[in-house]
Amino acid sequence: MQTMQQNPEKIELISEKDLKEKLYENLKQHHLPDYLLYAGSEGAKNWLTLNGSENFPVARGLKELLREKVEEIGRFIPSCMNLVSLGVGNGEKERILLEKLVQKSSPSYYAIDISSKLVDSALETVRDLPVKKTGIVGFIEELGVLKNYWRPPVLFCILGNTFCNYEPDFILKLVRENLDSGDIFLFDAHILPGAEGSEAAKAASRSVLGTYASRENALFNMYPLIHYGMALEDFDFELLLSHVDSRIGTLYRTRKTMNILKETSLELDSGTVTFKEGDIIGMGFTYKYTYDQIIAFLNICEFDVLRTFLSEDRTNVIILAKKRT
Repeated sequence: MQTMQQNPEKIELISEKDLKEKLYENLKQHHLPDYLLYAGSEGAKNWLTLNGSENFPVARGLKELLREKVEEIGRFIPSCMNLVSLGVGNGEKERILLEKLVQKSSPSYYAIDISSKLVDSALETVRDLPVKKTGIVGFIEELGVLKNYWRPPVLFCILGNTFCNYEPDFILKLVRENLDSGDIFLFDAHILPGAEGSEAAKAASRSVLGTYASRENALFNMYPLIHYGMALEDFDFELLLSHVDSRIGTLYRTRKTMNILKETSLELDSGTVTFKEGDIIGMGFTYKYTYDQIIAFLNICEFDVLRTFLSEDRTNVIILAKKRT
């Protein structure tokens, strides 16, 4: 990976042109990865609109829990910590943490996202705070490269339920490999409030389907196809909640697809992509863990839990952890 652009405040390791090429290549393979939904000005705007929707309360509930628990979280964070946030969005969550950190020291702040526009927004959100700010546009898979741009020790954050959008073994292995012994890992998750199969978990799973299958979320997922020429009647967005096997037993995971109802072509910058009736475009997913399942994964992936913070209804959790040495 090479730096596309660099200035004192923002580093771009991938360009909008590169992302458009990836969209073309993926759609040719009947695949639409979630990270491409956030790309460009419209992708960033669509995410911020969804994030503020009353019908999509996931991120909002986690932000409220962070605001409620930030004083307690602050007691576990040494004064020398800098803040790194992966998948930063508009940076409102990170501002809550930085307001606490600046009471102890003068931290540096590294805002990382695949969307250049969201990185801009995150930096603007903390413009008035006395912190050294660096925005980085890049892929999570390149965390080993991204690490070269921050100064340890760090409070490494994955917030807004982003943790649940990756395979657990992948994300925890990646984080562990790129944390130093003095770093702290802070992440959150929207979880099932009871054991798998319990009435509480079943009720929560129904709520998950209602949230993720909402019109607002469907339109967010549909946007790239609509933007490049597909009509709403040409395809259907489908979301299911399925069981998958894992090292710790059965887990819930969403399954998103776009089902093509009519032969149609998309005119992208890199070329034309044609779909036939009956084609299926695979998309990303979100895991819905219980609290105990997340703790089990942290243990087998060699993390020690420092502290957990549960919402009163046990549907949201924030976890502080360190890699085991």
